[in-house]
Amino acid sequence: MRRLQGTFRSYVGSAAFYRGALAVMLPVIVQQLINNMFNMVDNLMVGSLDVQGLAMSAVSVANKPVVVFNGFVFGLAGAGGLLISQYFGAHNRKACSGIFWTILLLNLVNAGVFFTVLFFWPEAVMRMFVSDPRTVALGVAYMRIIAWSYFPAAVSSVCIFSMRSLGQNRTSMLVSLASMGINAVCNYLLIFGMFGFPRLGVAGAAWGTLIARMFEMGFYLTLMLRRRMYFHFEPAACFRLEGAIRRKFTAKAMPLIINELLYSLGLNIFFWCYARLDEAALPALTIAELCFQISAVIIMGNSSAVSVLIGSALGAGKLQEARDNSKKLMTLTVMISLVSLVVCCLLAFLLPLLYNISDTLRAIATRVACIMAFYTPVNFVYAFCFFCLRAGGDTRNAMLLDSVYMWVVPVPVCVAMALLLPHQMPMLTAVLIVQTLMNAKIVLALRVLRRGRWVRNLTLEETA
Repeated sequence: MRRLQGTFRSYVGSAAFYRGALAVMLPVIVQQLINNMFNMVDNLMVGSLDVQGLAMSAVSVANKPVVVFNGFVFGLAGAGGLLISQYFGAHNRKACSGIFWTILLLNLVNAGVFFTVLFFWPEAVMRMFVSDPRTVALGVAYMRIIAWSYFPAAVSSVCIFSMRSLGQNRTSMLVSLASMGINAVCNYLLIFGMFGFPRLGVAGAAWGTLIARMFEMGFYLTLMLRRRMYFHFEPAACFRLEGAIRRKFTAKAMPLIINELLYSLGLNIFFWCYARLDEAALPALTIAELCFQISAVIIMGNSSAVSVLIGSALGAGKLQEARDNSKKLMTLTVMISLVSLVVCCLLAFLLPLLYNISDTLRAIATRVACIMAFYTPVNFVYAFCFFCLRAGGDTRNAMLLDSVYMWVVPVPVCVAMALLLPHQMPMLTAVLIVQTLMNAKIVLALRVLRRGRWVRNLTLEETA
């Protein structure tokens, strides 16, 4: 009994510990909630343009390349973040700055590649997912404008994720609040042509996003130039990075980049399969994903707590403290996931009522959202395991659990459904099958986490 009580106590932290964790998490959660709230408003504005949801489908499809782009960004920022967090714990500012500018410049190159494809061949990208010529035409108009936003998005994303690795989330939260406000106002003015502005429809939504992204990037560049943030405007820092740290970064970055790219491509394949099964139901899927975003928002906040409370402890050589923190954060993760489950279920019934769509689409959106909400606790625990592995630099197992599993199990099953049963299998059934297969990996994730091989101090390792 005493042993059981001791085990239980190890998973419960002090009030001060949880206050520290929430202090890191809440600004990230608020920032992401702001982002998703304005995304919802954007969707409401675009969705009101037609009852069939053609405009909403066009914008949703046109934004699918962003998922792949973000995969590259997250891969680089994830690898850079885990090293920045540990070198910050070791008080090595030079290494942090060199890593920051390395991932920023690489992401600008990444943005250039995506801009070229989306600006010059937007119709080909649209037709990869949908065939309706009206949806394609709307998506092309949107995509040619939104392609320019990839450059400022690259800069802002690197700044946000790098600052999160240090636990500095308040500034990015305020910047996101301002930029999303600008986005909403510009969308309202340009989509509907209010107060003398031209009525641009779907193209207006793209212009609103581009203007907001430019503001966001300008703010971060100003902070760097005035030395008001931890990272200063010194691009040459990436060339002064020590060879051993550069090799370590490459070794950690490659698995994460490959993982994020494969994972984001897998998500796009799921979307392609759903479109092949029932293209007319895509607006319902878009709304259902918005309902589920509350859990994704809180998971992002949880990842920041893992990065700061576990990554920094590892970098400072406090391995046992990092292990203890992981147990306490696991308890917090489970508790928050249950609250998120309730909220997602409520949104599944309430959010579809706000959209100007048919009753059929509204019913599909509610049912799909309920299926996604059912797996919310599993999603939370798996994400916690993944970010613990990443904080300790165990990128190999992180990739095996995340993208390799995805491409071995759910992706082939989903593609088989799309190819063998086009326009025959209900989207609800396909979503249920995919969600079940995706979340089955939690068993493997918990086993890998329990082994504890991720508990390492990377700053003391001479080789990756």
